[in-house]
Amino acid sequence: MLEGLVLGVMTMGCTVLEDFAAGGSMAHWYGVNDGVMGGRSKGEASRQSGAMVFEGTINTNGGGFSSVRRRLPEGVLEGATRIEADLVGDGRSYELIFQTKEAFKGRPVTYRTGLTVGEHSGPVTASAPLTAMKSTVFGRQVPAAPFDGAGAVEMGIMLADGQDGPFRLEVRKIEVCR
Repeated sequence: MLEGLVLGVMTMGCTVLEDFAAGGSMAHWYGVNDGVMGGRSKGEASRQSGAMVFEGTINTNGGGFSSVRRRLPEGVLEGATRIEADLVGDGRSYELIFQTKEAFKGRPVTYRTGLTVGEHSGPVTASAPLTAMKSTVFGRQVPAAPFDGAGAVEMGIMLADGQDGPFRLEVRKIEVCR
């Protein structure tokens, strides 16, 4: 089992995947920014006051995205219908992203679903459906099989909303719901 991944704790049909408020680890989270494509956005995650804080600056000149990701144990999303996350947002539109072993023309397919937080001054629980995700390669929609959570190998949170400027998202807990 990967360090920091909490499995088996159930709350109302959901299994806790990551709980930073209860001491979850940052050890397997890593950042991927648009610099891999020549962009200038900056973003990283750190542990602050019982949360994973994902923050930085988006620059749409030559790119325009920042993400934080982690590997998943095999089958952890099998049968999942949605992800719920306890967050404190900044009003920007984040996405949950997932990788499976699926490829399109030799490139890995990324499955995406919205993670709308809204402009709340305090914590909210955001719910992201896994049943109608878009399949993309480098941000462009491609035809692919429907998302199969059983084959998910990586998950992440991405900001690619087309707006320049700073961002900050606090993640306290992530749950998988069936």
